[in-house]
Amino acid sequence: MNTIEKKSENVRYRLVDHWRAVAIILMIFFHFCFDLDVFGHIDIDVQEDLFWWFLPRLIVFMFMMAVGISLRLVHKNGLRLRKFWPRFVQLIFFAMTITITTYFMFPKSWVYFGTLHCIAVCSALALPFIQRPKLSGALGLLITIPALFGFNYPFPKMAHISMDYIPVLPWFGYVLLGIFIESKNWDKISYPRFKGDRILDFMGAHGLFIYVIHQPIMYGLIYGFYLLHRG
Repeated sequence: MNTIEKKSENVRYRLVDHWRAVAIILMIFFHFCFDLDVFGHIDIDVQEDLFWWFLPRLIVFMFMMAVGISLRLVHKNGLRLRKFWPRFVQLIFFAMTITITTYFMFPKSWVYFGTLHCIAVCSALALPFIQRPKLSGALGLLITIPALFGFNYPFPKMAHISMDYIPVLPWFGYVLLGIFIESKNWDKISYPRFKGDRILDFMGAHGLFIYVIHQPIMYGLIYGFYLLHRG
């Protein structure tokens, strides 16, 4: 592999990283409020309150779009399975870690198919569409539009209410739309640097790591605060 090819592998697009970083910030905010609710510090209703119902769906939408854009950025000139499989295995590992951890910590609402599970499955399903952006965009619209009007796609569900349940449909549709958007080069839109954007660069580039570690840290801190004040 020549130097130019090596450099092209390491190119990052700021808009994509910043998009992902904003999703991460919103996710941290949501989980922080959720944890406060668990310990009775605040009261949020994710079913009846429109803001709290909409926020997690916005976050998942942003993540899924980023997945599609990133897949095409990496594989648009041909599938690079040596790059795909390690990432896929990493996603599966962390997804199963979340499943096992929540099963023991929250037995009434443990995660059996959450965001990372969905991202892993959708990433594999999207591979045949990466070089077919027009088909990807059309199918993405075909999948997502009915859901916007209230259609619920069938997907296996367990009896308990999971704290994070993200079925493949309609969310796979947003991955497909992300593939189409990247084909139009919208992700390469440039804009001036601004104060703090290096933080967004970092968050976008290390999104999976932040996703995995942020909740155990926040939950532990809030739980410790709860124990101190209860005593």
